[in-house]
Amino acid sequence: MHNLDKIRASLSGYTLLITGGGSGIGYSTAKLFAKMGANVAVNYLPEDIESKNRVNELKDKYINIIEVTGDVSQEKIAKRVVFETIKKFNSLNSLINNVGVGLVKDPIPFKELDQLNDDFWQKIMSVNVMSAFYCSRIASKELIKNKGSIVNVTSISSNGKRGTSIPYAVSKGALQTLTVSLAKSFSPNVRVNAVSPGFTETTMTNQRSDEHKKRMAKQTLLNRIAKPEEIAETIFFLCVSGSYITGETINVDGGHGFNY
Repeated sequence: MHNLDKIRASLSGYTLLITGGGSGIGYSTAKLFAKMGANVAVNYLPEDIESKNRVNELKDKYINIIEVTGDVSQEKIAKRVVFETIKKFNSLNSLINNVGVGLVKDPIPFKELDQLNDDFWQKIMSVNVMSAFYCSRIASKELIKNKGSIVNVTSISSNGKRGTSIPYAVSKGALQTLTVSLAKSFSPNVRVNAVSPGFTETTMTNQRSDEHKKRMAKQTLLNRIAKPEEIAETIFFLCVSGSYITGETINVDGGHGFNY
């Protein structure tokens, strides 16, 4: 039995929006909140058939789930996604800014700067940072009214630990800084925090070789990589509990870096 099966709460009437919610950490978070009776709006790209199939499976099991598809790195689409959620459920209590991209299957060595062209930078910064800013700003009025919360999903690469590329690490560092800035902007009515996962079993990381996964596991004190459900547990805590926590980033990395 996973720890998620032990969590018990009644979140009837509680509404959250999850960007990038069709797979990995986002999907596990959507599933957990839906199980607790919350209203869940799941965002993903409309062309992502695998995410659509996963969300449809959730909708077959839980009646309180809607799809709000679109690329939220575009401001107009972010506005539509947020407003559709509020219109459907007449409220919004939490926003999970989870959507993110790495764009490469294998990490780009930090010394190979020539591979990092303008398009690469702009795409990563747009999806990993601007989507969170747009959604947070657009949702802020409703979240302030409801004394809600925002959780941004960053990465341990934001702490200088290696990610897929320099732009990826920079984008996650920027998202961590945005977390603190928005906590100030929306205080005292909205708590804004971040979760910083270590290497986690997701669609993105599943592209890596078994050898790479074993190497990442050995760099943790727990000698394994994380399951997305374990990250979802921390997101759940920051949304539903953690009433005196804001402007913080919680590392969920199995003690990464202490086992070198």
